[in-house]
Amino acid sequence: MKKRIFVTLLAVLMLLATVFATVSCGNDEPKTPDGYSKYLYLYNWSEYMSQEVLDLFEEEYGIKVVMSTFESNDEMFAKLLAGNNGTYDIAVPSNFFIESMLASNLLEELDEGVMTNLNNIDEAYRNMDYDPEGKYTIPYMGTVCVWVANKTKLAELGVEINDYNDLLDPALKSNVLMTDDSQGNISIALTACGLDPTNVSLEDIAVAKQYLLDLNSNVKAYSLPADVRDAMIRNEAAVAYMYGGNAVQAMLENDDLIVIMEDQPNSLSVDTMVILKGSKHKTEAELFLNFILRPEISAKLTDMFPYVSFNKYSSEYVDKQLSSNPLVYLSDVMKENLYLILTFDGDIISAEVDAMTEVKLAR
Repeated sequence: MKKRIFVTLLAVLMLLATVFATVSCGNDEPKTPDGYSKYLYLYNWSEYMSQEVLDLFEEEYGIKVVMSTFESNDEMFAKLLAGNNGTYDIAVPSNFFIESMLASNLLEELDEGVMTNLNNIDEAYRNMDYDPEGKYTIPYMGTVCVWVANKTKLAELGVEINDYNDLLDPALKSNVLMTDDSQGNISIALTACGLDPTNVSLEDIAVAKQYLLDLNSNVKAYSLPADVRDAMIRNEAAVAYMYGGNAVQAMLENDDLIVIMEDQPNSLSVDTMVILKGSKHKTEAELFLNFILRPEISAKLTDMFPYVSFNKYSSEYVDKQLSSNPLVYLSDVMKENLYLILTFDGDIISAEVDAMTEVKLAR
């Protein structure tokens, strides 16, 4: 009997030892010589990171960044809500999803003692409304929506544009291109009417719609962003409402293009980098965020993706054509007149789409 009990106990102990060893090995991630995990997991937009930057980070720290991609904020948010469980360490949400992510307890606070390069962020973009204490996000890249004009065509038409009333000048008939973006177009119409584009009512949308109906005779087309860009490169219109990245590309191709109405309210959207709640590699994640905040690393990203740069010291490292571009490094006047839309209301968005449908059908 004693022998049988002994054998049974021995078997149980061996089984427990095997289980313990298996669990221990499963949690024993490979480490770099400096004690960092060899892997960091990034959840990012498609084609929104330089492989050179990832390679430089791995070369310096021995940490390989494994990147998975998404195509929309909604896709990213839904997947994280369904359960991250430490699958990803860093995500790249747009500013108008930060409020929902905080409410869903998806974000980790940044350790400012570790993030020594936070001071490289331009003061104008620190502690923005979506993260007023700067505790959860760093700005990665931004898109500003702007008006661009062909200075030669404006001179030929005898038109000067200083504010939104000037866009209604009959001399601009069929000379205004609009990016086909219902929310964006309603926002600029609200601005033109002196209304707040960040706090919209159904009554406001009706007022904005009337402005756009009045503008219709001057609108050449409502087009896809890339089509607006190409048309402005080919001198097909005098004025265009454009996304900043498309405008930068057009300005690099056509020296006649200039940014106008910089002192008017312009919308900015910010793609941020955040560390996700439950990250298994928070130390490595902060190391990576601190790395991309280096001016020379930020410059490599700007050269590849010519959007708004938030790094105040990177301009000396970027391509000269970009360092002087007012849509990559915004002027102080434009910075002072930026606004951010922090959340989207489904009913308001639906009403904006309906209003824009009426405007386009009335042309």
